[in-house]
Amino acid sequence: MARIAVLIPTYNERDNISLLIDEVFNNFSDGTHDVYIVVIDDNSSDGTGQIVAKITEVNDHVHLLSRPGKYGLGSAYIDGFRWSDSNLSPDVFVQMDADLSHPPYYLPTLIKKALEGYDVIIGSRYVEGGASVSWSWYRKVISRGANSIARLMLRIKEKDATSGFRTLSRRAVHALFDFDLSSKGYSYQIESLFLYSSFKLSIKEVPILFFEREKGETKLSILEILNFAYMLMLMSLTRFKVLKQFKKISKRSKGNFKY
Repeated sequence: MARIAVLIPTYNERDNISLLIDEVFNNFSDGTHDVYIVVIDDNSSDGTGQIVAKITEVNDHVHLLSRPGKYGLGSAYIDGFRWSDSNLSPDVFVQMDADLSHPPYYLPTLIKKALEGYDVIIGSRYVEGGASVSWSWYRKVISRGANSIARLMLRIKEKDATSGFRTLSRRAVHALFDFDLSSKGYSYQIESLFLYSSFKLSIKEVPILFFEREKGETKLSILEILNFAYMLMLMSLTRFKVLKQFKKISKRSKGNFKY
C-alpha cells in the first residue's frame, strides 16, 4: 500500500473544498492506498480554513497548513511539500487545484503511472484524449499560446507545461528543495517543470478533461498573466545560470543526483 499526499492550495474556496475532499477519498474507497490530504490555506477571508479545520477534527487523514497571508500558489506547494515530506513521508505527492477543475477520478490513473516509476506525471489537456471543457475561445488561445512560448523559450517538450494537476516522486520533490524558486505564483508550474527537465527526471503526460470552475472566482487575474510573462522572460534569460547550478549540485553528488 503506497502512501499518498494530495496537496491542495486554497484561497477563498469554501464552496468547493468540502466536496473536493470527499471526492478525493471516494476515489480510494477500496483502500488500495493510504491517502492524506494537505490543504495549504492562504488566510482565506471566506472561512475556507475554518471549514477544513472542522474536517480535521473528525478525519486524521486531512491536515491544514494555515499561512498568515496570500503568498501565492508556488510557495504554497513548496511549503506543502516540505511539511508533507517531514510529517507524512509519502511515496507519491499530488498537486491539484481546489476548484474542482481537476477531476479527482483521474487520481488513481495518475498515481498508478507514478508507482510504475515515473518521476513526474502531468494531467494534460493537450495530448490525445485531453481537452478543456466549457472554456471560451479567448482562454483557450491564451493557454495554448502560453504553452507554446514556454516550450520555445525554455526548450521543454511537454505539451501542457502549465498544467497544475501532477503527481511527483520523492526524488522530484527533493530536487525542488535544492533551488530557491523565483516563481511564487502560477509561473511556478513552468519553472518547476523546467527544473525537472534539467534534472533529466522521467516525465509523462496522460490525458485529462479540464473543467471550468462552477463556484467561486478564478484566481487568474490580469496581474497574474503579466507576472507569468515576466517570469517566463526571466527564466529564459537565466536558463543557463540554472543549468550551471544544477551541474554543481550534480557534481557534489558525483553525478548520481540521488535522494
